Amino acid sequence: MNNNWWRSKKEMDQAQKDFIRLPVEGRYLLSGPPGSGKTNLLLLRAEVMVGSGEKDILFITFTRSLADFIRSGAVAKGFVKPDQIRTFHSWAAEYVNLNLRQRLSWNDGEFGDDSRAQALEQLIAANAERQSEKMYSAIFVDEAQDLSVGELTALLELSDKVCVCGDDRQGIYHQDGMEIADRIGLDSHKLTKHFRIGQEIAKVADKLMPPPRGGQLLESSCNYDPALQGASSAILHTCDTRQHQLTEMHRIINIQLDAFPGEALGIFCPTQEDRLEIKEYFSKTELASRISTHGVDQDATFASDSIIHIMTLHASKGTEFRCVHIFGAEGLRRYPLRRTTLSYTGVTRAKTALNVYKTGDTTPKMESAFATPVLFGLDNLFPDD
Repeated sequence: MNNNWWRSKKEMDQAQKDFIRLPVEGRYLLSGPPGSGKTNLLLLRAEVMVGSGEKDILFITFTRSLADFIRSGAVAKGFVKPDQIRTFHSWAAEYVNLNLRQRLSWNDGEFGDDSRAQALEQLIAANAERQSEKMYSAIFVDEAQDLSVGELTALLELSDKVCVCGDDRQGIYHQDGMEIADRIGLDSHKLTKHFRIGQEIAKVADKLMPPPRGGQLLESSCNYDPALQGASSAILHTCDTRQHQLTEMHRIINIQLDAFPGEALGIFCPTQEDRLEIKEYFSKTELASRISTHGVDQDATFASDSIIHIMTLHASKGTEFRCVHIFGAEGLRRYPLRRTTLSYTGVTRAKTALNVYKTGDTTPKMESAFATPVLFGLDNLFPDD
């Protein structure tokens, strides 16, 4: 997975370099579209902080998969230690237990407003009992849109040096974390270009979730280079059965493994149960030893030798893959939690190739995003006239 992380300054544009060069003493918010390098920049800022001698840092994100993904990027340079990269829940549970001797009310995997509100009360109480005013040299937060302003405020008061990044358009938990800059006075910086997402994938993303009024299309802000990274593609496959979805995916993956040797591929699905269906199919193929099923396999990690990663669309947040496959897209029709934003998040994890599979109808927005305009009129409506 190291090919997802910058290995040279030549891979960065001037705006990205300028953000890294901001004074380490600052308190910053970084926003930008998918593929603009936010997570890369956040990790680099953390590495600069540790390299400058401020070693007691905390790096927070929301999901376990993203925390694991970021650890895979931190390994190369070794400045940020794996145990410094935490999910908000795991850190808060430890912090509340340390200061209050209580269990956190919010269980991992729970997203209900009531449990989160009760957990926030515990976190605020734990802050009141803490031994030191500032607990960390610096705090870094990725995917801030998944946290509330209250949660971020309680967390960020534990350090004078903070750096937060996120994108409102990728929030799927109805939280207001990106308002934190105005609430506590962070210095805001915005990236406008993206480099990871191919043009054809950007077109689908823009149709799936058009930008807000005055906003910029992903396609128009795209700096993806097909000559270097390969021509991009985005295809919606209509299959007779779910087994057909799996065999078609298998066929395409074998082609991609030859086309992009050493590059990681992601298989996403709407539900946790879908992961088991995919895992069972591939466990009987020649690819069995090359697959990790996140949230199922105990040893599933981005730092492993696995080249194909199976996960839910929720778990895919913040990750990136050369090729993305979305299985069982028909399941999005009945998925209750912000299915359009969830679909947008999954689609924009792909760099070069996006393949979505469905049996029956998926959501109208997904269908429309892949639709090719054709001439259609009265003669089509009344073919017998």
